[in-house]
Amino acid sequence: MNFQVERLKRLPQRKDDVWQGGLTRIPAWVEEGESGGAYRPWLAGWLSLKTRYVHTSVPKRREETDLQMALDCLLEFSCNEELAGYRPGRVEVKDEALAKHLGPLLEEAGIEVQQRKKLFMFDEVIADLGEHLEGKAGLPDALEAKGVTVEIMRSFAEASSELYEAKLWEQLGGEDLVEIESPSVGSAFRYFSVLGAGKMTFGLGFYWSPDEFESLMDGRGTDVFRESQRWAIYFEPMTQIPFGDADLWEDYELPVAGDGAYPVAGCWDPRGKHRRPGPEILVFMEGLMRALARTTEDEIDSGRWEKTVETWKGPMEFVMSLPGLLEEPGKDSEGRTKGRPGIPDRRLMEQSLAQIHRALEGGDFADADEMNAFLNKEVLSGNIAAVEPTGSLEKAQELMYQAVDSVGRKRVQLARKALKICPDCADAYVILAEQSGDEQKAHDLYAQGVAAGERGLGPAIFEEDAGRFWGILETRPYMRARLGLAEILEAMGRLEEAADHYREMLRLNQNDNQGVRHMLVPCLLEMGCDDEAEEILKRYKADFLALWTYPRALVTFRKKGDTATARKHLRKAIEENEYVPHYLLGRRDWPIEFPSSYSPGSGDEAILCADVLADVWQETPGAIEWLEEQLEAKPTRKSTKKRTR
Repeated sequence: MNFQVERLKRLPQRKDDVWQGGLTRIPAWVEEGESGGAYRPWLAGWLSLKTRYVHTSVPKRREETDLQMALDCLLEFSCNEELAGYRPGRVEVKDEALAKHLGPLLEEAGIEVQQRKKLFMFDEVIADLGEHLEGKAGLPDALEAKGVTVEIMRSFAEASSELYEAKLWEQLGGEDLVEIESPSVGSAFRYFSVLGAGKMTFGLGFYWSPDEFESLMDGRGTDVFRESQRWAIYFEPMTQIPFGDADLWEDYELPVAGDGAYPVAGCWDPRGKHRRPGPEILVFMEGLMRALARTTEDEIDSGRWEKTVETWKGPMEFVMSLPGLLEEPGKDSEGRTKGRPGIPDRRLMEQSLAQIHRALEGGDFADADEMNAFLNKEVLSGNIAAVEPTGSLEKAQELMYQAVDSVGRKRVQLARKALKICPDCADAYVILAEQSGDEQKAHDLYAQGVAAGERGLGPAIFEEDAGRFWGILETRPYMRARLGLAEILEAMGRLEEAADHYREMLRLNQNDNQGVRHMLVPCLLEMGCDDEAEEILKRYKADFLALWTYPRALVTFRKKGDTATARKHLRKAIEENEYVPHYLLGRRDWPIEFPSSYSPGSGDEAILCADVLADVWQETPGAIEWLEEQLEAKPTRKSTKKRTR
């Protein structure tokens, strides 16, 4: 005898009422706590289609639930006189196992059990619950698109895993526009770029035209995403994909390449009417991802390549090209070759200096006055005649100036071409490291750049010209490679090695045109080398940038505590940039994209400064509390001095 069934039998029955429900996952994620993970709770729930009343159990982990939980919840609902006080005529469930479990039991109580593919009313209630808990309505589920089946999604998932594992963003970056020449596709899919070089967003982003893509690259198209629909494929953690997709991957064990590699394809609409791809678009995306995953670097560098792949609907042929490699750069309104969008790279100034050096070396001047006259007439007027480089290293370096002003894969091509001309071209390795999407590969390339620079410069210059390195044009590629190596060593946690490179760079170039000291002092503080940090701070005491004034205040506090001197240095730092404390104290949110340049005293400078100092400030006992106390004790006074950098 089942006592629950006996209790149901004693209740009056409303044969015209149907209850939908069963066991279901809540569309919300619950944090695990210190472990940092997340899980989706399960609950048992029932909805009366007649009264619209709902009753649920307490949410539990999946492993804590069983089929009996659904029967317990149904009995509670039936016995609750405020909600029901009766037994229904029929219950509807989605799960086959639950239907088989409840069928014989509820039959004794005169309740029919039906299994349905969808429980529209109950599912809507659960979706509303998720929207309430999450605070937003998300992208529709993949299976909501008409005609999409589990098997189509399985093929899509397999292709997505293949693409993610190929790590194509290490060869193609967001600056490389790819054109699909075949098959013939609509304008919404003809152009795309590979996302992932910045290690923030991974996937494929589609564009309506090359003009739209270029406007986004040079900053003119910031409103494009708010004005037009856009297709994309993103790779996300499970906690960031639609709940129906998460259920799909779990229930049917679809393949996935990693914790952050669940694919989400969709069309994002500025009005919020987002939609998911139907079968035809999914198959096209499947084929595209398979073709890209099997693309080699040599094929990419050819500029145009073909691939035939199998898809859920059969074979598909793709022809893709990189217009940036096949076409000559465009011209601006004045007929000059278009360069890299955005703020011009400082390295381009060196190209002009190299031209001047070659012109002076090739000139036959009787005296200094004649040379100065030449400079005034030719150089300062901007009409200096181009003098072709002669040596192999000069020729390779000239290609690097072209690479600096190029974008995407073109930079890689020029760097490799330069290394074929001269393997001692340090800047070629710097460019390759900058384009690399892998930390270890970038480290190795910077190290090769340092070695190449040492070979190209020879040993004598490191002693004879130590202290004034940056003033010698030929040393700058080496110094760039060494700075890149030091920074990536620091990012990898190898602080001692990074500090050794920073120290040597300051020995070689005491004027520190690269701002190496701004990297070394925080690194020393992280290592606990406060005395050395203090000595370097004193050596460059005229520096007024936030990355100098705030470390000076922190070093003084670490060595002497809350003294008048420490407070004086902190007040000076706040006068120079009043925004830094707000980021150190967590009063302002970090931006998604960090600024690439700044002016002294600005909010952009504060972001970059606080990013470097945040860890060491947090790790210094009492430093955060001291900063907060001093900030509240005295109003900030913004400096009115005019400064330039």
